[in-house]
Amino acid sequence: MLWKYILFFLFNYLIVIPLKGQVQEFAKPVRNAILLSGNFGELRATHFHSGIDIRTGGVVGWPVICVKDGILARVSVSPTGYGQALYVEHPDGTTTVYGHLERFVPAVTKLVRELQYRRESFRIDEDFKSYRLYFKQGDTIAYSGNTGTSGGPHLHFEVRNTETERTLNPLLFYSIRDTKAPVVRKLYLYTISDEGCVDLFRSYGLKALGKGQYIAGKLTVPAGKIGVGLYITDYMEGSWNKLGVYQIKLVADRDTLFTLQMDSCSFEQGCFINEVKDFNCYKKRETVYRCFGNYQEQFLGIRNFEQGCISVVEDSLVSVQIELADINGNRSHVKLQLKGGKSGSAEKKEILRYDEPHVLELADCRVELAAGTLFSSVRKDLRIEKDTVTGQDVFVLSSQDTPLFKKGRMRIAGAFDSHAVICEVDNNGCRIPVETIRTPDALEAWIGYLSRYTVAEDHEKPQITFLGKFPDRTLRFKIKDNLSGIATYRGEVNGKWCLFTYDPRIDLLQCSLTEPVFDNDCLNEVKITVEDKTGNIEELLVKIRK
Repeated sequence: MLWKYILFFLFNYLIVIPLKGQVQEFAKPVRNAILLSGNFGELRATHFHSGIDIRTGGVVGWPVICVKDGILARVSVSPTGYGQALYVEHPDGTTTVYGHLERFVPAVTKLVRELQYRRESFRIDEDFKSYRLYFKQGDTIAYSGNTGTSGGPHLHFEVRNTETERTLNPLLFYSIRDTKAPVVRKLYLYTISDEGCVDLFRSYGLKALGKGQYIAGKLTVPAGKIGVGLYITDYMEGSWNKLGVYQIKLVADRDTLFTLQMDSCSFEQGCFINEVKDFNCYKKRETVYRCFGNYQEQFLGIRNFEQGCISVVEDSLVSVQIELADINGNRSHVKLQLKGGKSGSAEKKEILRYDEPHVLELADCRVELAAGTLFSSVRKDLRIEKDTVTGQDVFVLSSQDTPLFKKGRMRIAGAFDSHAVICEVDNNGCRIPVETIRTPDALEAWIGYLSRYTVAEDHEKPQITFLGKFPDRTLRFKIKDNLSGIATYRGEVNGKWCLFTYDPRIDLLQCSLTEPVFDNDCLNEVKITVEDKTGNIEELLVKIRK
């Protein structure tokens, strides 16, 4: 494990601002053994996972421990993202982050509530350094939860470089028990045309030989450039959750064409996620790592040569070896040979090159793509269909959903009213609203995919349903919107703003009857006001005794 201590030294003393004197070691953020439900750098829908997810036994309320001496630097409360989160800054140049919390310790809760009432907002994101709240290593600072965009009770834990805000792999600082090597479930091969178009050639099962060894045999592919993808999952003892891989190295004959190592990540580099993962496989819940790409060299943890592409000549034989590892050094190996066949015939369609700007026009719809907007070149395929429900035009920008490296500017000309919104239309015909900008003669949006788009109108008010008073002394309401989505909500009690928490995952709005605006001696008037993103407003008034 010498290599791990070398990495620890590099991150603590070179990448992280060094502390004069002895560096304090990290304590565990929970008192139990660390079991992971998610690891650093894991492939997610829109980003690389920036920390580790620590299992909390399927329940909320575990004490969350400050891992080093430090000052409370920031507090965030949001219905999405990290939910309730704390950021603690340490003297050695690191900041630790604790997310999806159920609640804070009383000293923090008191200050957060004062801010929420002063600003009349459940959502806050505040610099807390001026309050000079210091924690010692081992202090309980909060309790684990399931808030924000969380799929179940757990603690999200991060280590960041305070100066650069780059996240560091927490497992560089912790040892966890893990003797399981990464599992390679499937091999994917892609053809890359001279213009840069990427097409899935075939997927292959692998023969497992045991002890992490896999072979695919001799595979015949069209002569030209070939890309390799691997469907990989990793596991650790005591946890059934699928984890991401830490290290990948691809060698063709004697040339190293691709390496990946997940030690550090930058939030600005989330846009690279669809350069690394196979977007269409991910929609089928397969985490396929692509070992090639035009922009991968710009990502912190990746190095590739010739974009990671393997050049295969007709009748030639190329030996390919791929080595994978987790951070504990458990390794897997994949071996195969690529035999060059006849060159494939190219489709005769106009090509949208990835390194050039483009304008796509369909009747009243215009989409502008700057150079470098596409991850790879695509064949132009534009058409207009009719929405079977509304009869509106559906602008089809690609034969299949294509993620963009940078967002494209869409403009749909027309005299639309204030309730019109641009929507993406999925394969099931569901309309997904896109943040829409309204001008006198058009609707505009920045889109992240070449997909199917239409215009819909939302004239329906949001729905508010009073669910009642519950034994835990909370009032609960259900708030929903049928299309554009909820933009704002406000809860008042006896004409004064009241703190309501909002969980958009289950459309739940609730408040505690212990809030100071409730009157003990009379009937309280509770008014809920909800506005959607096209300006429709609904109100509900209920009267209730405390």
